[in-house]
Amino acid sequence: MAIFNDKKILRKEILTKRKNIDVVEKEKMDKKILNKFYESKYYRESKNIFIYISYDSEINTKEIINKSLIDNKKIYVPRTEFKTRLMDAVEITSLDDLIESEYGILEPSIYEPHIEPNELDLIVVPGVGFDRNGGRMGYGAGFYDRYFKKISKDKMKKIVKLALAYDFQILEDVPMNEQDVPVNYIITEKEFIHR
Repeated sequence: MAIFNDKKILRKEILTKRKNIDVVEKEKMDKKILNKFYESKYYRESKNIFIYISYDSEINTKEIINKSLIDNKKIYVPRTEFKTRLMDAVEITSLDDLIESEYGILEPSIYEPHIEPNELDLIVVPGVGFDRNGGRMGYGAGFYDRYFKKISKDKMKKIVKLALAYDFQILEDVPMNEQDVPVNYIITEKEFIHR
């Protein structure tokens, strides 16, 4: 129980720190992170990218989505079902294809078809905190951990799981249990972390 409470407190501290980043400083850090992402072989070699749509103080992934579409990559974004805590990856051809959910998050319509998870080659995974072993502290709803269970074990090894984070989001240790899936790489404004 202590770890759960500590995790909750830590999550709140990191989110508060992220929310309080100076706007100009955030733009500079985002630009450094995005440039490293575009230069990575994981971006260059990917064809089917599953990426979350940035919300609130998250790193600006809308810019990545627009550039990826220009670069002729197929872009898939999350469509979530909060009652079941399940998520699908739905292809979009423009951010204009999205509608605002009841939680204020942009998502594809429920009528759009989703891709089979095994067809993806790069998943950009959101998170509050990460460690150097790929440990990830999410927002607490478990959407991505459940989504990863839909992927075959063989394919899971091949799909690149990459996180974008600010340097202060890199922690000493993120407690993980057996259903938690680590990320392979983390890009911050200061470094490119390989697990």
